[in-house]
Amino acid sequence: MTAMELSTISGIEVAVVIPAYNASPYLAQTLQSVVDQTHKALEIIIVDDGSTDETASICRRIAAGDPRFKLLSTANRGVAAARNIGIEASTSGYIAFLDADDLWHPTYVERMLSALHPLPDAWGAVYALHRFIDPEGYCTKSGSSLNARDSILARHLVFRFVGNGSGFMVRRAVINKIGGYDPRYARQGIGGCEDFDFELRTAEHFKIETVPLGLVGYRIHSEAMSADKSRMARSLLAVSEQCITRNPDLPAFVISCARASAHLYAFSKFAILKDWPSAATSLKHIFHHSPMLASAVLAKLILTKANRAARRTLSKAWPVRENEENNVKKFDEIDPLSPLIGGWSRFRTKALLRRLSEIDRSGGCSHQM
Repeated sequence: MTAMELSTISGIEVAVVIPAYNASPYLAQTLQSVVDQTHKALEIIIVDDGSTDETASICRRIAAGDPRFKLLSTANRGVAAARNIGIEASTSGYIAFLDADDLWHPTYVERMLSALHPLPDAWGAVYALHRFIDPEGYCTKSGSSLNARDSILARHLVFRFVGNGSGFMVRRAVINKIGGYDPRYARQGIGGCEDFDFELRTAEHFKIETVPLGLVGYRIHSEAMSADKSRMARSLLAVSEQCITRNPDLPAFVISCARASAHLYAFSKFAILKDWPSAATSLKHIFHHSPMLASAVLAKLILTKANRAARRTLSKAWPVRENEENNVKKFDEIDPLSPLIGGWSRFRTKALLRRLSEIDRSGGCSHQM
């Protein structure tokens, strides 16, 4: 990035909306990752969503003497409603979202704004990729390397490029057009994928840019909303169906791929929980929309069980010593330019992505400006 490009965006204010519910174990690290941003023109809005722990006091301690911070408190109504409160309280032309247990690389806002700001108004948002981190902040693995730009509704409905709520920045025009996050999922007891719903509604009306770097540390821990696998599965299925309902002109091919993809995700969650009736229902849907995928899922399930049994047998005969040295790095120690690895599977093939790209380019899937 050149000095001229930096000077162009340095004075542009970005609102950072952080919903927080009983977030005390990780909130200080999250807020510090915002304070450490190389882009300093920030409006940092924390929405305390009815916390009963030390969330508010942590916010006040870190915000002391920093006028960019604003702490709002509300009764517990869920992450979507909390984000909407933060959006309504913001005044900036750009809005970025960060969950209270995730981390940003110091250059996150700078890179995102530099990618989106120069583009025409038809481009409403930008997203970054992520790395998974554990409760101590160590990277456990890369997120998917899959990404796409421009009109991406069909591809995003199938591939879910963003993968979490902390890697998305929008122009305020997006809010003016589609509104905020949908709180109805939480009221129905299936909250968890409201960020995916918001991204899809954005893609229905705007082009979307990408910064294909792992700039988000997506934390996995037992108290996270994503830890409720059954709710996440049902949430994703509901969000996918809502998108299909809103877009009756979606080609049948896209609808079949989207439903197969959503039920593949749901099947994986139900199988982990050993909720076999729900898993069987999702497998039936996968078979209906993609018989080859259903066969691959069954084969993988059988192979996985066989491998686990073999490992248990081997471990009894030859116990494995734990590695004395841990070479895993913390999120803030990783070069953001280092590549992400992964993203292709039997379902996520290059051929499928190419076909969906053609559908997106045809303009038949969206209502863009």
